[in-house]
Amino acid sequence: MPRLDHVNIHTRDAAVMIDFLKTLLGVEEGYRPPFDMPGHWLYLEGHPAIHLNVVERQAEFPQGMLNHAAFAFYDRDDAMRRAQATGFRLESDEIPGSGIGQIFVYGPEGIRIELQYRQ
Repeated sequence: MPRLDHVNIHTRDAAVMIDFLKTLLGVEEGYRPPFDMPGHWLYLEGHPAIHLNVVERQAEFPQGMLNHAAFAFYDRDDAMRRAQATGFRLESDEIPGSGIGQIFVYGPEGIRIELQYRQ
């Protein structure tokens, strides 16, 4: 059965994006094969879950078919602390009738990341 393996993000400023994702998700930069284009692989629990490609672009990330990526946390306080520590705008919501809370963090270059937690 297929499963999501990774998310690929195009970024103009890898250092800023990596710092944001480290603060928000606790990712660690790790091995990346020697592709021809510049980039970074960020690991969650030993898996290269986020691939960054460094690109040249003048404007923020254009909103399009992919609206956001979501990551599950089990502790609301930890998720909120991480979201607030980024210094970026955030919004809270919940999935109706599910007992799952949501924190949407609007990060660098227009990226939006959702943190889910059990209420």
